[in-house]
Amino acid sequence: MKIALLLILFVIAPSAEGPPAAEPTPNEISAIHEQIKADRAKAKADEENDSKARFWDRDANGKRPWDLPKEAR
Repeated sequence: MKIALLLILFVIAPSAEGPPAAEPTPNEISAIHEQIKADRAKAKADEENDSKARFWDRDANGKRPWDLPKEAR
């Protein structure tokens, strides 16, 4: 019984790894770069809109207290 389990383990283990990962092509890298740029632009727009949406945690300048430099506190 133990031998049968070991044989099954050795047969299944190499096939569980799957095919080797291919290196990304320049087009894929460019697409990933564009996606990152779009995500950053969206995050910046969301942060700008937060000052209007969540006014209760901002001061008169629209900044959060923890975002202000230490000398301004």
